Amino acid sequence: MMKRLLGIFAFVLATGCGLVDEDRSGCPDKLVVDYEMHLITNIQMEIGTALKLDADIPVALALRNNLKNIFSDHAHDVDLSFYDVYDPMSVLGHFTDIIDANQATYTLNIPAREYMHLAIANIKENEQVDLVDDSYCHSSRLVQKKGSGDPEVVAPHTTGLFTARQHMDILGNLNESFNVNLYMANCATALVVDNAAEGTPIIKDFKAYTTGFATSFNIADSTFTFDSNPLIKADQIPVDGGTESLYTTVQFPSRDLNSKSKVVIDTTDPFVSDYAENPLWEWIVYVTLQDGTITENRLGFSQPLRAGQLRVIRVRILHDGTLSTDDTSVGVSVTLDWKQGGSHDVPL
Repeated sequence: MMKRLLGIFAFVLATGCGLVDEDRSGCPDKLVVDYEMHLITNIQMEIGTALKLDADIPVALALRNNLKNIFSDHAHDVDLSFYDVYDPMSVLGHFTDIIDANQATYTLNIPAREYMHLAIANIKENEQVDLVDDSYCHSSRLVQKKGSGDPEVVAPHTTGLFTARQHMDILGNLNESFNVNLYMANCATALVVDNAAEGTPIIKDFKAYTTGFATSFNIADSTFTFDSNPLIKADQIPVDGGTESLYTTVQFPSRDLNSKSKVVIDTTDPFVSDYAENPLWEWIVYVTLQDGTITENRLGFSQPLRAGQLRVIRVRILHDGTLSTDDTSVGVSVTLDWKQGGSHDVPL
């Protein structure tokens, strides 16, 4: 499914042409830039398939509501940079704005020359991701903020991030236009816990994390990097009614199968993939029973979780704290009476 934000962002960067100097002899008469937000996602299909029973209605509603500002074609803010095309490709102009609308109109006046243009949407209010090293084109990247503990524990992303990169050759003395397409750079997963299954124990605590995801995104070449492997602490989402509990994380994508992970720009089955030999990412769940013992569950996924994608997994808790799922594609590894180990304590 693809939704689009159709808008013309024409903007004034400064007086005159604004980027380099005040000489208007090389300026175009008018430059129109069309920014289009492409939301390529499987969210409706995934929820409709994984949560299709009448009993799932409360948790499905809660999940849609929780992710409505993540998988959205609404742009809150934009961050637009124009770079020299010659090394070291330093920034020549930078502009930010709050739009809070499905479309906005600006006027762009810049000197006639070649540029490499990078665009980002929804970074301003993402509490867990920073834009860093954006003075140069190829070092500009989105970076997951550092967490605490050993292993490192971080919080989920709080906005859906969109980016674009485009070469622009502005000729001058012409009314020119460019189309810039922005694509989603993060994804989400949800854990649905059936609390009404036969034999479900009374538990003292339930903590859930995901792991195996990228820690940063290189905007210029649209690739993800995996510098570390933090745990992402899942948010428990309130569910109004029903017998199911809901946990979610939002993060950069997992590794892919045969190439570097990139943003999804294809519209034909973009989330269909083969299986890797080993899990690419995991849900890690700690169930504390009434007697104080802890059961560690690791749910391994051998298909990648890509930008724009949602993956829902349903489980039920057995009497010993083990998680069970009917999804045969998910590998389950269980440690009964799990103990926090040495310097690798997980905050429970």
